[in-house]
Amino acid sequence: MPWNKLKSLFVVSDDKPAATSSDDQAAIDAAIAKYQVPVEEPPAQLPPNTDPSQLSGTVDFQALYDQAGIPNTDEVESLESFLHELDTELPQASKLAAAKAFLKATGKSSVDVLNDAARKIRVVRAIETGKATDARQVLARQQAAVDDLQKQIDELRTGMESAKRDLESVRSQCLTEEARLQGARMFFGAMDKLADGPPPTPAPASPPKK
Repeated sequence: MPWNKLKSLFVVSDDKPAATSSDDQAAIDAAIAKYQVPVEEPPAQLPPNTDPSQLSGTVDFQALYDQAGIPNTDEVESLESFLHELDTELPQASKLAAAKAFLKATGKSSVDVLNDAARKIRVVRAIETGKATDARQVLARQQAAVDDLQKQIDELRTGMESAKRDLESVRSQCLTEEARLQGARMFFGAMDKLADGPPPTPAPASPPKK
């Protein structure tokens, strides 16, 4: 039940809910809050045969309550369902009286509702704690894998850069060496031609025709 709706049950009026002062509101909050299961209270054990890694999507809490061995009761759910079915315009005092009458008719008491809710809260906290522990382990493993892959990527990139540098170095040396050899070919080729005799004298250019 939403917190504000729960608080409204304590603002009793035969007509419309009366405006409450900040002091009254604080008193109502304190009166209700004392029934909360303390946050610092340790959770229950995770229900037997419950694998936190399999908790995904919509959680079937009722099945987990059953696995936890909580008595097959539904005090909380029955009371909530009953209150939801009441006429929304019904005075708050009447709603409280109806809730008490409902519990009496079902052979239950407010203590039964408190105990039922407390047992289930401890299971809910155990589920959350178990899932959180599992998630941390999964995240740690995956982060380690990511770090390992990143290391491999960095090593591969270093190798790629080294290969590029080697290629540029060898290419530069090859170009220099080829230029040297090409120069040698041209030089010694020209010497062979000179050994066969001087190159022919170019014929004079013919005068342009008029």
